[in-house]
Amino acid sequence: MPRLYPKANAIVHRAQEAGVIGVVVSAIEPKFYPKAIDLKKRFPGFIWPTFGLHPPRATRQIVKRTIQAIHEHSEEIVAIGEVGLDYHWVKDPKEQEYQKQAFIEFIHLADELNLPLVVHSREAEAETLQVLREENMFDVQLHCFNAPEFVQEAAEEKFFMSVPTSVVSRRRMQRIATVMPLENMLLETDAPYLSPVPGQTNEPSNIPQGAAKIAELKGTNTEVVATTTTGNALKFLRLEKIYRESTE
Repeated sequence: MPRLYPKANAIVHRAQEAGVIGVVVSAIEPKFYPKAIDLKKRFPGFIWPTFGLHPPRATRQIVKRTIQAIHEHSEEIVAIGEVGLDYHWVKDPKEQEYQKQAFIEFIHLADELNLPLVVHSREAEAETLQVLREENMFDVQLHCFNAPEFVQEAAEEKFFMSVPTSVVSRRRMQRIATVMPLENMLLETDAPYLSPVPGQTNEPSNIPQGAAKIAELKGTNTEVVATTTTGNALKFLRLEKIYRESTE
């Protein structure tokens, strides 16, 4: 994001000081992809890019460019995403239908390239889960999952669901984190958004605050939450071997 990218050195330093062992940079349209690759090169073994397309931005031309870029850089990214459905910003039924078609294209691309999928599902959770099931896509992270009524259904599909650091202050997210099984949970920031303190710019160094709040909600300790969710993230992103070797 433009407000974070110029401050990358300081942001990475603060994250490492806070105990964060890696950061996923989600480039949400092709114009951001070169900067995501630049960050990976500047911080090897710490920053990991994903390439996707924020659903409201989907047009035939941009979807085509996105798919082409993902093909070209498939060896440099750890997942495809975020992609998915957004019925909050997109109300027109024809545009929603095109979003769905584009989403299916990205699912097929993830299957073709054998990459996991990071999924955006704003006010479209039921449709998102239906599409994932119909297309037999199960290597999934439901990014910033905000639908308590679908947590159990997603968990039964063995999807990962991520909880942002806004769980510290937002009651709805606290309800979700309380019922979400730890074995399905990932932690995220969605930086610069969804800060623990409303109105402040978010960044990866805030992740431990989210872990501490989730531990409080679940009646466990922060170390259990941190260890479990970190293990889930490494498994989902297929980075277990890399991090294991780096600590040996």
